[in-house]
Amino acid sequence: MKIFGVLLFALLVSACGGGENSEGSNLENTSGDTQGDTQGNTSGVITLSGDDTTVVGTILDTGYIGASLAEGSLPDYIVIVDQSSGVTLTPPNVLTPNVIDPNNGFVLVVMDDTPGSGVKGISMSIMVDGTEFDYACTTPVSTFVECGFNSISLDIENKTVIFDNATVINTDTNTILTIDGTLTWSDSVGTGTGTGTGTGTVGNGVATELEGTWIDACREFDGVYETGSVTFSGNTFTYSGLEYSDSACTVVDGTYSSTATFTIGNSTTTSSGLSAKEIDITVLTIDGSSFTLMYYDIFRIDGDRLYFGDQGSYDVNIDDWEYNGLTIEKRPIDLDFSSYSTKE
Repeated sequence: MKIFGVLLFALLVSACGGGENSEGSNLENTSGDTQGDTQGNTSGVITLSGDDTTVVGTILDTGYIGASLAEGSLPDYIVIVDQSSGVTLTPPNVLTPNVIDPNNGFVLVVMDDTPGSGVKGISMSIMVDGTEFDYACTTPVSTFVECGFNSISLDIENKTVIFDNATVINTDTNTILTIDGTLTWSDSVGTGTGTGTGTGTVGNGVATELEGTWIDACREFDGVYETGSVTFSGNTFTYSGLEYSDSACTVVDGTYSSTATFTIGNSTTTSSGLSAKEIDITVLTIDGSSFTLMYYDIFRIDGDRLYFGDQGSYDVNIDDWEYNGLTIEKRPIDLDFSSYSTKE
């Protein structure tokens, strides 16, 4: 699955309508800066209960929180990470988890759009010895499972989040975890993109070999005709796409956009014998709404052409592609030479 495929997948998952603030919300940050956004070390305990605790444990080892008040169409949301990791705040309100040990740790995202759409939600990934366990819920229930009425209380202004019998579902096995506890945090950064007590970090802004804008020509993906462009800047990228009702990509039928961060990993040799590099992508927003999705891919640059991984064959047993990239184990092992982006 290539980047545009990931964004389409995330867009479908987020179709419940969460993340849209109604005009006039008293929590909306209209100044365009980071006033009201905070970062800091946590105090308190979060406990877990359910069958999966035999593997993931019964207590989340929380260490750091990044919090952002609503801005435009984005709701209030926080990102909580383990004690060895940090969170980057990029103005106006993009929070990026910086996981130090990808094999052991967690990322917990909580959003609350009570003043707008009324939707609340949790997205959580726990890594144990290299195995990732992904959980999610929304209130009201949509794609995943109902979090529970009044089970989430997020108060960014007072730096408090309370979980009261909040239920999340394992997106792979459908087992249920229950989250309880209260966390508070104290400002260790203030506004802007500073560093918090040795754990918060700042996006390095260093250009990679992907730097710049890459254009997707008219093509078909999962029955949809589309064009698009992705612009890489430092360790972030933005994607803009157009969908069409015809194979010539002349009649526009829809638009979508996304923002994400990425980390380029090790070099690898594909199953066809070519060299490529691993890339881990964290999708942050879809069409301006907060959304967190991890995706694991590979890429290769040949001249002015950028290739990403091949999804492989469609597996009817799991109703998905063989290498869908949604876990490290499902990272593509070969490149898709039937589709590429061209450097602008």
